[in-house]
Amino acid sequence: MSDAEGSEDVTPVTAEGSAVNGSEQIDLAHGSDTHEESTMIDVHAPHGGLHTWRDFWIHLGTITLGLLIAISLEQAVEYFHHLHQRHDLEASLLAECQITKSRAEANFSGYDDLMKWLLGLHRDIGTMLATGGKADLPYRKLSYRPRLQEGVLTTGSPGSLITSVWDTANADGRLALLPDDEAHAYSLLYHVQIAHYEELISQARNASTRQAAFAARFADIATPTAPVLKRMSAAELKEYDALVMQTFAVVRSAKGGLRLVYGHNNAMILGQYDAASRQRTYDAAQAAAADNFSSMAREIDAEDAARDKAVAGTGTNGRAKGQ
Repeated sequence: MSDAEGSEDVTPVTAEGSAVNGSEQIDLAHGSDTHEESTMIDVHAPHGGLHTWRDFWIHLGTITLGLLIAISLEQAVEYFHHLHQRHDLEASLLAECQITKSRAEANFSGYDDLMKWLLGLHRDIGTMLATGGKADLPYRKLSYRPRLQEGVLTTGSPGSLITSVWDTANADGRLALLPDDEAHAYSLLYHVQIAHYEELISQARNASTRQAAFAARFADIATPTAPVLKRMSAAELKEYDALVMQTFAVVRSAKGGLRLVYGHNNAMILGQYDAASRQRTYDAAQAAAADNFSSMAREIDAEDAARDKAVAGTGTNGRAKGQ
């Protein structure tokens, strides 16, 4: 048997039984590859093609509607994300306003104690000048009444306010999430009123430092914060009195600045962002934290009476009489 006779015919045939030549074999292989690639395409023309304008507009409308739905869903997701961020920011700002309210109320009491002490010093210096420096007055001590601050009792001096939430939101651009009226009201509170209050506190601290430095010149080393008024000349007493009253003036201004912050801050807590509402809450703060100098004078009188009684009961060596 020859090779030709022994070999089998492997020519492919079509479904109808006709033979397929070499070029057709290549086309068939290429067609298989094209089919595999076409399965990766998400958008393709409708089956049967577009034969009429009606088919064209239906196809175009379908694509447009799908795109609009996709864009709307994306925008909806972004909207609710921003809304969630806004609510978180508003909750954080509200919590910070509650802290400001607590600190302001504690500071009001502290400012009153500080002003009463300064007015008492002013009276003592006047007594020393009136007696030609002969009055033997012990130095008046500054003491703060215990007061609640953020749920904790404190006896410290009035201090600054917390602005960390606002500062962070301002730095990272989240303030743009707030409505315009709310953003404006918060900006007025933080950028203007609290910033001004912090400047007043700084001035009060500087004045207090100058007063303390002058007083320390006339104190013993063991008690550097308690000057002996008898050691001051008339000119030095007048200079000290001027420093005391300068401190009083800036402390009173700081309390006034805090009242403005307190009133505006209360409006934020109530969710009232318009100017009329802020004015009402400010007026209420003015009445609630007014300077009551008559009450301070009565308290100074009571302190002086207790001090005079204690002095009368002791000798020059500090021992009780009769010992």
